Amino acid sequence: MFGIHQATQQLVAAPSLAKQAGLWRDKIRSRIFSSIVIRFLDNPVAMWQFMGVPINQWNMLRSEGSMSQYVRDTLDPVFHSTSCATSNYFYHLLFARQYSPDCCPDYLTKDGFSRLQQVVGKGADVLSPTFHLHTATLLDTLNGMRDGELDKAVIMDHMDWFSPEDADSEVVALARVVKKAGFVLWRSAARNPWYIAVFERHGFTVEALDVRQPNSMKPLDRVNMYASLYKATKL
Repeated sequence: MFGIHQATQQLVAAPSLAKQAGLWRDKIRSRIFSSIVIRFLDNPVAMWQFMGVPINQWNMLRSEGSMSQYVRDTLDPVFHSTSCATSNYFYHLLFARQYSPDCCPDYLTKDGFSRLQQVVGKGADVLSPTFHLHTATLLDTLNGMRDGELDKAVIMDHMDWFSPEDADSEVVALARVVKKAGFVLWRSAARNPWYIAVFERHGFTVEALDVRQPNSMKPLDRVNMYASLYKATKL
């Protein structure tokens, strides 16, 4: 699509960060951020239909800057700071369409896969206390839990999608099932998500664990797809 296949294959085999950053800067970046792509990124209908970005989330990040700037702030730090040949298996898989022995999740390494087989081989009695599968909505699942049942909850970025009413309902449920001094972790496409105030209103204290700054070359993690990471602790 962008005429960058050869360059991306060189990138996932780059022997150094300097070589990788040079490939990104000189052969890939300008193709990805062409005028056509920028117009696509700044179109909310296209972002929902083709990229799965809900309009509420799109509005949050657009309130803090352009979508094209957001994507630059996502990708530039990754290719200057993490190696797609040895450690960043997320982008290695994206470009190479497969993992490599030197760049893959721990569970696919020889030692990691062996440990995983040992756990699975012990059967359901070992796994059942660890995993409980739910097929209801998150709110219905929370409503079925006991008061103070959870030490921690990781809710990813889905509150970016919510209306104020939906956010309030979920935070009320979290406030009931998260025990005192327990916490909720989330990530957001916004640096300062509006629903921080909802958590504070329902008995949490909120702190930013990391916030991505515009034009920074420091990624939040190896994917760097979100602008912030927050923790809400139950008072």
